[in-house]
Amino acid sequence: MVSSVELDAHHHPKGIPRRFWVLFLASLGILISYADRSNMAVAIVAIAKEYDYSKQQQGLILSAFFFGYIMTQILGGAMADRYGAKPVLAIGAFAWTLLTLLTPLASQQGYLWMVFIRIGLGLGEGVAFPSAHALIGVWTPPGERSKAVAMLTTFSYLGAVIALPVSSSLVVSSWGWRSIFWLFGSLGLLWSIAWHVFGASEPESCRGITEQEIRYIRDQQQLDGQGEDTNHVLDHVQVSGFVEPESDSEMEDQSHDSIQSQPTYQALTTERQSDEIRHGVEPLRKSSEELDTPPTVDHTPSKWTSFRNRVRSRAVITARGSKPSTPFCAAFGFFIMQSWTPTFYLEYFGVDVGKIGYFSGLSSGYLGDKAVHSWNWTTLSVRRTSQVVGSLSIATALILAVAIARSAYGAMALITAGMALNGFTMIGASAYQHDICPQYAGFIFALGNSAGTIPGIIGVLLAGVLVDKDGHTLWGLIWSMVAVFYCIGCTSFVLLSTNKKIHT
Repeated sequence: MVSSVELDAHHHPKGIPRRFWVLFLASLGILISYADRSNMAVAIVAIAKEYDYSKQQQGLILSAFFFGYIMTQILGGAMADRYGAKPVLAIGAFAWTLLTLLTPLASQQGYLWMVFIRIGLGLGEGVAFPSAHALIGVWTPPGERSKAVAMLTTFSYLGAVIALPVSSSLVVSSWGWRSIFWLFGSLGLLWSIAWHVFGASEPESCRGITEQEIRYIRDQQQLDGQGEDTNHVLDHVQVSGFVEPESDSEMEDQSHDSIQSQPTYQALTTERQSDEIRHGVEPLRKSSEELDTPPTVDHTPSKWTSFRNRVRSRAVITARGSKPSTPFCAAFGFFIMQSWTPTFYLEYFGVDVGKIGYFSGLSSGYLGDKAVHSWNWTTLSVRRTSQVVGSLSIATALILAVAIARSAYGAMALITAGMALNGFTMIGASAYQHDICPQYAGFIFALGNSAGTIPGIIGVLLAGVLVDKDGHTLWGLIWSMVAVFYCIGCTSFVLLSTNKKIHT
């Protein structure tokens, strides 16, 4: 392998690690996917004018995306965890890029063809986020997961940020609204080529990576696997079984089976290391030759079948109980905002949609890891606090946007600030699956995101019906409903989230 990085005294690679470039490239793919889904929010205004679509028809076209999106979430996450994120993400990108390019042609065939194209676009993009989270679970050390999830989510927001003003400019240009889909479809083709050349499902299959970086990633992941909870302090425990034992006898049975079936790894401190070795305990750190097989991902059918069959167990229900409700509530608001915000500014304030955009930042991801490693916060405390800050900020901003804002600029400032603070949810519920079960992060993320797609269908359709009845006064009702859902999701996450790991 090409030696591009060195290790410092703590075995941390110096320079820009290869894992950063792989995750950066995957995040660019997510950016393009979000741009492809978001550009319709602007294009639909011109399309509806050209083909005389009602608000309810516009709502069906916008929500049709989520009919397809919900169908491939779990499948995409499961396939990415089992076969690797690279091929799954590549197939999804090819599908959504092709359908983006075909959108102008579909519009000429009739209203239903537009609905079918949007459903197909959702089918392709449904695998994107689960695949990317599976990639994070395999590629990142525990101390970098908040930043990785933050980068991924930020790029998704940037996709919408870029799509809205660019699409608005193209709509009023001589090329017309059709050029929106030609442009973003072409970007998808270029990204697909880059992903085929430089993407990798796991460090061991990545070109140009060093053995030192692979060893660093795997050592850190093995250390994280020793804790029975997701706090930053490692506990001296043995990984055994998938369900937390309910009794001492069950724990003894699991320990006996585990000793016969797998090696025991201990979290060793410097002071105790020599004493542990004298007593026959196998040291944690392995040689680079033994690290060729990633310990965090097991693609064997028996391992996957075991996880799939036991996913309904008490441990999963306890650990994941908060997660489906959280994206369900948050997505109700996010998808309505993504689909209808340009129309809100256009009809409520009479503003050109080309001035609309929202943003978020990577700083929240840095703060999350900083709180764990330097401020001595537990990981669960970071997740809960971040979710509260992010959810309540956007809920408050939406209510104020219709309650006190007297101009489009005032409303835009409030919503933009709310979306910026909402970025803290990147290191809240969005990163939770990497704490409880990183080796199946794609599948677990897909479970929650599938639940979150349901309000994407209901909410976008409902907003279309309300706007069709009264394009001005009912926006207060719409944003109030969104705010309530954000608060419900935030509360459920705080009450039901746990620091117990799911072991496989």
